[in-house]
Amino acid sequence: MISGIVTTVLMLLFVAVWIWAWQPRLRAGFDATARLAVDDTLPEGEAIASTNPRKPA
Repeated sequence: MISGIVTTVLMLLFVAVWIWAWQPRLRAGFDATARLAVDDTLPEGEAIASTNPRKPA
């Protein structure tokens, strides 16, 4: 009995999160986040810090 209730609650939670994630107003943010790994440009004022202290030969 308790396992059926837990399963139902978890399924409803999953459906609620799924519906939330597919809201049209969130699409722009998700698209921007998806492009972060492939964008070649950085936002204004940001720079990549060098972790290699050696100078190129």
